[in-house]
Amino acid sequence: MAEYAFVEKPFLDQLASLESQVIDQGPGVPTDSTKSFRTSFRQVILEGIFRQSLHEINRTEQGQPWLTDKQIEDLVDAILNQPAKSLVEANEVVLKLLYRTQVDANEVTGEQYPNVKLIDFDHPERNHFLAINSSPSISFASTRRERARTSSFPTSCCS
Repeated sequence: MAEYAFVEKPFLDQLASLESQVIDQGPGVPTDSTKSFRTSFRQVILEGIFRQSLHEINRTEQGQPWLTDKQIEDLVDAILNQPAKSLVEANEVVLKLLYRTQVDANEVTGEQYPNVKLIDFDHPERNHFLAINSSPSISFASTRRERARTSSFPTSCCS
């Protein structure tokens, strides 16, 4: 309880003051994954929010979203299905994707191999920042719950 009162809650309040969306699940480990926008605690990214964010930040100059559902599916797969041998290697690969990712074509403009923004570094206000406290995840190697500490991240990135 002290950790929540003196660390998590003040940090969530600070993030809210910076216009982040905050999901405060209170003290303790939550048991309902839907409150953290997931169907289960096995999900490591918030897919629905991530997909929507990709549409929001990848627009033509006229404001039209240009990523297709198939392209977004491929981007989600690229992040989730890492052939890396270790967590560090997987993190390095995903970090590179955050800085530069491409798809075959922008089917709206015809541009070949356009860059895709997973995070809009040029216009940070276009990103969706979400903080969820005490959001557990279930390890893929076991069924043991591991408690994640409060974190803030652009949801166009990861969970």
